[in-house]
Amino acid sequence: MWKLVYLTDLFIWWWLIISIVTGDLRIRVPLTNQEVTQGETVKFVCDVVTSPGETDKVFIRWKFNEEVIKPSKSSRFNILGDGQTLKIQNAHKTEQGDYTCIASIRKMKDRSTARLIIKTTPSPPKNIELVTCMGHKADLVWEDGEDGGDVIKGYLVQYNTSVNPNYWNHNYEEISKSAPEPRTIDLSPWGTYSFRVLARNSIGYSEPSLPTKSECRIPPGHPDGNPEKVGTKTDKKYKLVITWEPMPRLEHNGPGFRYHVFWRPKGSTYWKNMTVWDENADELELDVNDIYGLYEVKVKAVNDIGESYQPAFIILGHSGEAEPLLSPKDFRLDPMQPIQPHKAHFIWESVDTSQDKIRGRFRGYKLRYWKSSEGRHKWEEVDVIVETSDDMYLRDVRAAISGLPAYTALRAQVSVMNDHYTGPPSATIDFSTPEGVPGPVRHLHEHRIGSTYVVLKWLPPEEPNGVLMGYDIGYQPIKSSQVGNVIFLEPKISNPSVLRAQIKGLKADHTYRFLVWARTQTGRGEPSFIDVETTNSRPGIPHPIVSAVDRTSFNITWRPEHFQRDVQYFLEYKREGEIDWEKTKPEFLKSWKVVNGLRSNTKYQVRLVAMNKFGETTYSKNFPVFTDATAYGDGAQKSYDASIGKYESFNNHNIAKRHHLSVICAITTVLTAFITVFQR
Repeated sequence: MWKLVYLTDLFIWWWLIISIVTGDLRIRVPLTNQEVTQGETVKFVCDVVTSPGETDKVFIRWKFNEEVIKPSKSSRFNILGDGQTLKIQNAHKTEQGDYTCIASIRKMKDRSTARLIIKTTPSPPKNIELVTCMGHKADLVWEDGEDGGDVIKGYLVQYNTSVNPNYWNHNYEEISKSAPEPRTIDLSPWGTYSFRVLARNSIGYSEPSLPTKSECRIPPGHPDGNPEKVGTKTDKKYKLVITWEPMPRLEHNGPGFRYHVFWRPKGSTYWKNMTVWDENADELELDVNDIYGLYEVKVKAVNDIGESYQPAFIILGHSGEAEPLLSPKDFRLDPMQPIQPHKAHFIWESVDTSQDKIRGRFRGYKLRYWKSSEGRHKWEEVDVIVETSDDMYLRDVRAAISGLPAYTALRAQVSVMNDHYTGPPSATIDFSTPEGVPGPVRHLHEHRIGSTYVVLKWLPPEEPNGVLMGYDIGYQPIKSSQVGNVIFLEPKISNPSVLRAQIKGLKADHTYRFLVWARTQTGRGEPSFIDVETTNSRPGIPHPIVSAVDRTSFNITWRPEHFQRDVQYFLEYKREGEIDWEKTKPEFLKSWKVVNGLRSNTKYQVRLVAMNKFGETTYSKNFPVFTDATAYGDGAQKSYDASIGKYESFNNHNIAKRHHLSVICAITTVLTAFITVFQR
């Protein structure tokens, strides 16, 4: 016994030593079987573990049905990251099968396999066969195709006819999977039918099967029903227009299909009738001698076999309407409601709504209004729909019109209306709407943008709604999509012919929302607004270099921080201790300047100024200049470089340096002049 224990311990130690020396490799979690619907995305994860420091040496391969997967641009397979994840996009039925992950390092391997089932719609049924065709019925049998990975639940039978073989009709209801064979289909008379079948599972319907090879011929018979939606139209005077919905070909049930149309005045004993032979017809128009007379009508379906067995329903309808005979009385503005800039209230006496006066179905009244300056050929209409009641003619009618133009002279009238016609108008009244707030200004845009200002332009509002008094201007800073409070400009523009404004004091390289309101005596209307970003166009800081200082003058050259159009430079200087600055004439093309007429043995403060065409300026640092050259020590001339903030002696190195700078400045001057002339 002790020998067995000894051998077991020896084996365990041997396995541990081998694992330490050669490393370990295994798939920690086996691949799991998956079941998805076609079109979904699938992921298999091969979770491989190995000894520390060995992970990057693991080689992973994927197989599909024992074939190595080689991803390509046209493939739906995608191996992600370090190879441990296989992704299948838009999974298709053809990708159903076994997937294997094989991990290896040196001579060690591990593998795991899982099955992917992709559910899809079934395959079409096959071997559709017409078993019997008798009377108005057909018996069919068929075999199932593949179920698409899911249970087939039912079938949809479709049929066509020889009259329209490209159109397939659905059977009235789906046939259950459990229905006994053969499956029976009810058919309409007078047709030659072919059949096809679709199978359904939880995913959806299959494609249709092939049609049956044999056809089913059903003999003609009487129509099964009559047209639906029988009624009348009343839009034509002295006409009785009887309407219905045409019956489809499958409901004709025999040759020679037609409609028998019947009508009679309400209360009459005898029917008049007419046959309509056009199977697609949907109305019959008859001449009558009354207006909005009440009639009874019916329509029957007939073919060469006979009439429909179903009785036709009798429907009440009317002949055509005509213009009402009445006009409203005492039409006026409602004294209880003041006129508003865009709204007015009216009142008038109601009318007798009896059919002989209205000559149709009473619907209400039609209000018409127009500008006095334009005439009634440009009138607008508003329908006032009124529900009828027994005492409505005893009450006044009140109505309002919205959307009127403000500050405008208008005229209005009212008429009675039925479904299709309008009666004679009432007396016409004149009224004027008061002044209102104006509409928004038009075409607001930025005319000029600087770093600290914006110039806006606009056109007056299309609808001033009164006498324009001027415009209000405001702006809001925008930061990180957050709009700040409105800052209004003062004073307001009090001249309506002024259609521009300059807003100053803005920050460079900032976004603002500018608002413009038109204003009348009543107030200001809705604003127009525009978002504008100010520029960063202030001239760059110039870097002056002072040289050749003597007792009464000095020479200065400069280089701009970056090239800008329309920038001029000038010097400002003053004696030490003075307040006011003197300045030179501006230089546009040159990049140097000699300042003469200075006092000897005097210390000056000097600065270089850059100014653009909008008057925006930047200044160099102030720097000292002594007009006595010997004041620098040894009698040699020295120069001041503002970029480093100190004077340097004119040794050979500095002379060469100044020479190079002079050449650069000269080239810059020539290029600046050339570009400026070219751009102008």
